[in-house]
Amino acid sequence: MTRADGRWARVDALFAGEPPAPPVDLRPRVRRLQVLVGVAVALDLLGMLVTVVPGAVMTLWAWLAADAEVAHIEAGGAYDEDAAAAVLGMRNVARWAMLFCVVCLLAQAWLLHQGFYNMVWAVLLETVTGIWGRLA
Repeated sequence: MTRADGRWARVDALFAGEPPAPPVDLRPRVRRLQVLVGVAVALDLLGMLVTVVPGAVMTLWAWLAADAEVAHIEAGGAYDEDAAAAVLGMRNVARWAMLFCVVCLLAQAWLLHQGFYNMVWAVLLETVTGIWGRLA
């Protein structure tokens, strides 16, 4: 039999092995994680005036997404080393943002208990009413 025969081609394919999978491009995922964490921290900071809860939800979402990506990397997938390091870094940033969020929630609860928000919103309402009265 010649090597051109179909049976030999199948045997060659069977024992030749497959080439390693190309590295997965994580840049879009890293960019998405960066945007999620950035928006979450911004919401945490701005949320101190009203509520930190939207920022906390966004921070938790970013943390879970980063943790899922790290689980894929640690499972032995073919990932680009630089992108994998970036994902690991984003998981650490998300973890610190989550800790910051918990501290913000505790600080907000204390400020609410002290009556700080009542005073701030009363002053803000008085200021806006005064400006509106001058314009009308």
